[in-house]
Parts: sequence; C-alpha cells; structure tokens
Amino acid sequence: MADVLLRVKCRGHADIRATHGKTLEFAVDPEITARATCVVGVAAEVVELGAPGIAGPVRITIGVGDRSATVRAVANSMWRPGTTAVVRRSSERLANTLATDADLAASALPRELLDGLRDPESEVDITVERDLDAAGGLVLFHAQEGGGSRLAAEIASADRVLVEDQQARALVAAAKDRIVADARKADRGALRAALERGERVLVVSAVSARSDVVAELLAATGDVPFEVLGLPAQLAVAAIAPSGAPAVLVDDTSRRGIVKAVRRQANAAVVFRCAADQLPGIVEEAGERRVALLPVGTSERPRLGTTSELPPGGSAEIFCCLAPVAGAGEDTDVDAPGLIRALLDQGVSQKTISRALIDSAGWSRRQAYDLVLSLTDDGE
Repeated sequence: MADVLLRVKCRGHADIRATHGKTLEFAVDPEITARATCVVGVAAEVVELGAPGIAGPVRITIGVGDRSATVRAVANSMWRPGTTAVVRRSSERLANTLATDADLAASALPRELLDGLRDPESEVDITVERDLDAAGGLVLFHAQEGGGSRLAAEIASADRVLVEDQQARALVAAAKDRIVADARKADRGALRAALERGERVLVVSAVSARSDVVAELLAATGDVPFEVLGLPAQLAVAAIAPSGAPAVLVDDTSRRGIVKAVRRQANAAVVFRCAADQLPGIVEEAGERRVALLPVGTSERPRLGTTSELPPGGSAEIFCCLAPVAGAGEDTDVDAPGLIRALLDQGVSQKTISRALIDSAGWSRRQAYDLVLSLTDDGE
C-alpha cells in the first residue's frame, strides 16, 4: 500500500487569518472573507489520489515553498475528493470532514507559514500520508448495499479484514489482493497482538449491529482506538457488548428513570441518553461496569473505559452504554420456579418476590409478575 493517499493544490489568499482554535479548512471556493477564520487555502483541487479513499491515522502536511507544518489526525472515509476539506480537533464527522482528532488547528500553525498562506500568489501544497507511527485501531463497519466507496477506503487502510457473515463477504469481495478472514474463526490472540503492534483491524458485518470478536478485543486490549461506522449512535455505543447479550434502549431521559432501568438490567447492554454531568450519579448506582460514551451528533469514535474512569462532567448530551455485568446472564443450576414456590409457601408476598426478580435478576416487570402469578395459580 502506498503511503501517499492524497495530494491537493490550493492558493493563498489575503483574507486568510488562521485564528480558529478547533478546525482548519482547505476551501474549494476561490474567494473568502475575513470571517473564514479556519481557512488555510482556497481553490482546493485534488491533483493525486493514491487510494480509493482515505481512512485511519494520517499525517497532513501543509507546505508553501520551503515552509511547512504537519497535522496528525484520523481520516474520515466519508469524505469525497472535490469537496471542501475540514480537519477537526474534535471527533465530529460531517460530509466535508477530511479528518478528525487532529493534534492542532489553524491557530497553531507557525506564523512564518501563515505569511505564505496570506500571499495570493502562493501555491499551497497539501499532502496526506498514512501515519505509520500511530496506532491503527479496531473498526466495526456495518456495511450495506450502496456504501461501497466508503467500505473500499476502509479496506484499503486496514492491515487485516474480517467478515462476520456471507453478506459482508460478498460486499468486500471487490477488494483485490486482500486476505479476508472469518471473524468467528479468527485467532483472538493473534488479533490482540496485531492491535498491540499498532495494526488496523477492520471487522465488517452486514447482518448484526454487534460483533463478538469486537467485544472480546475491546475487553482485552484496553484503550485501543475504536471506530463504529454505518450505525446510529445508540447502536454504535452498544458495540462494547457481545452480540449474544440483550440490548436495552432506555427511552426515559430522567436520571431516576435511567437508574431504575440500569439496576434492573444487569445482564443487558443498557443504552441511554443523558447530560454528561448526570453520569457520575447514574453509574454509582450501576456499580463497576464497562462503559462506552459517544457525543450526541455525528461522532463515530466511542470512548471506552469503566464506570470508575469517566471523563469530567459537563452539560453536553451523550449516549452511554453500560456493558452487562460479567456472569449476570449466565445459566445456573437454580430452579427458579421451585424457589419461587418455596417462597410462596413460606408466606412471602407475590409483590416482594416479583420485586426481587426485577431488582436482582434484571427481569422486566411483566416477566416477573407473570411468572409469579402463574406459579401462584398452579398452587391453588
């Protein structure tokens, strides 16, 4: 795979200010005003495309003559050549976003470079290369018909490609000279070692929104960079949990309602939406569980950790998924109907038994009351 992914030519402009602290932009328009504080080049035109698209860690070099600066970021495979290219410090991805999670923005560019960018006669060279020193990470791609261009970009950037099902295999079949493995049969140890070496591992699914191999790798590899593509945020955060675990989406956005759902669903991946500053109180009720956080909006990079490693609170809205408690949903030798009958025989009320099933076993209200009532009827 060639290291150079993209070359773009721009011109300088007298109104370039480069004072924006969160983004920088290569504009396709030839004219801008002084209000365009993130623009660092105008009349952007692609002159070389070395891959079907760009994805993964990249180095973006901005050069004017012998002056240059390099930005390290994560490319957005949604971006298409010929459009305005925005590089963001945040993880927000829009159609015009070339890359996210950048280590600097327009305001951090060297002032000597800025002098060249402000000259309308200057030619600005943009080179996008693979960042071979950055960790590639793990990518779960929920593929669909018609999304071939983005999938092709992700395949081209991956060191290893795995498929979850036959539909996924068919969608990646166009990729030539690539070894595609069955995710269900893949050697987990070898994949962990690949991630630890900094390789980029792409898992493609066309059927399920979750992947057992992805959940296992996330649990075993700690802070590996992680992306979920092709899914809404509510499902993207749930990728932290194995496909066999039930997923519960909580409609209630009140803290009380969320806490109630979390306490009842120890064996499920519980997804809810809340303000970031509500999280500490919610997870205190949940106990130690693995967590994935994703800002409400257009981010595709969930933040992973445990409930004791939460980021500082704030008013921003986020989606959160609490993974199942280890072992909470496993089969045991307990005879639940027999135990319930014995409790009824001892005079324990139906309400108390049902409440215990709801709070301790993660059962739904209806499930608990229906079973207790059916056993009560059997005994009469």
